[in-house]
Order: sequence, then structure tokens, then C-alpha cells
Amino acid sequence: MRFYEFATAKPTKPRQPKKPMTPEQSLIAARKRDVDIAKQAMQSVKDRQKQKKEAEKARRVSYIGKLQPRPN
Repeated sequence: MRFYEFATAKPTKPRQPKKPMTPEQSLIAARKRDVDIAKQAMQSVKDRQKQKKEAEKARRVSYIGKLQPRPN
């Protein structure tokens, strides 16, 4: 960005401080974070398995193409 692009940017509103959460709210928020982390971990495992399966399939196809027919 050029300097004049910084100077013409819209001013942002100051952020209001958040109130502290109650123990119940913090417990719920922590559980939601745990669920999100578990979902991401599960998705990454599924992605890795999918990539491994595709790589194995590609390896088999390339190997079959290299096989020579047996002489009779």
C-alpha cells in the first residue's frame, strides 16, 4: 500500500471492553472451544486418510502400468 492509502482509511470505532464471564459462561465457552478443536482434529485425520488412499491408488495404477506381460 502507498502512504496516501493509509491516510484515507476510515477511522475505526474504539472497541468496548468486554465484561468478565460468569463461571457458567466460561465453562460453556470452554466446552465449545473443545468441540471446535475436536472437529478440526477429526477433519484433519479424515483429510490425511483421504490423501493416503489417493496416493496408494496412484501408486498402484503406476505400478500396474509398468508390469510386463509374461511370455508363454
